[in-house]
Amino acid sequence: MVVMFDLDDTLFPEMEFVRSSYRTIARRYGHGLLDGMMQSGSPREAFDSTGLPVKELIKIYRTHYPDIRLPWQSLYTLSVLKNRGIRLGLITDGRSLTQRNKIRALGLDRFMDSELVFISEEIGADKLSEVAFRRTMDVCGADEKYIYVGDNPQKDFLIANRFGWVTVCLIDGTRGENLYSQNFGFFPSENCPEKCIGILTELLDFDDFRKRI
Repeated sequence: MVVMFDLDDTLFPEMEFVRSSYRTIARRYGHGLLDGMMQSGSPREAFDSTGLPVKELIKIYRTHYPDIRLPWQSLYTLSVLKNRGIRLGLITDGRSLTQRNKIRALGLDRFMDSELVFISEEIGADKLSEVAFRRTMDVCGADEKYIYVGDNPQKDFLIANRFGWVTVCLIDGTRGENLYSQNFGFFPSENCPEKCIGILTELLDFDDFRKRI
């Protein structure tokens, strides 16, 4: 069995990365900027609040090494699955440097098969293409059972559904701060997950995983 995960708002709350960038900016340009950024409704609003060149702040946002931690739900779930011999990987959209920094800061290298980490900038294709999903099956074989766990019905589940993977949506992320809508009524059925969970540890209750205890 192979379980592939989305990264942002699935394994950790993306807002923690955003707040980390605010702290980095404040350390560089003045701690007095932090409160205004933290109270803003979006990164762009936060950057505008500083009065500093937005282009430079976006560069810091994308390239800083983040002060983030893996939530206990993710740490526990990944540890149990790994110990049961299940292959784990990532399919995530984003820039290589940004996503690789997150992966290292979260310690995900301990759990993820290096052959099964696919970042859209590195492979030249996002999750709405078939590239990462096909490469996963090329590595692991057509006869494996595949599960994809994500949070965003706009792009996380369409291709996985098309290939017959089990698709699982984490509702409200790890702390209820999802950056994207999870209102399934806005999306066609092919974009929607097969299963929904409220906390990542619920994955361990799936029959396929319990058989491996």
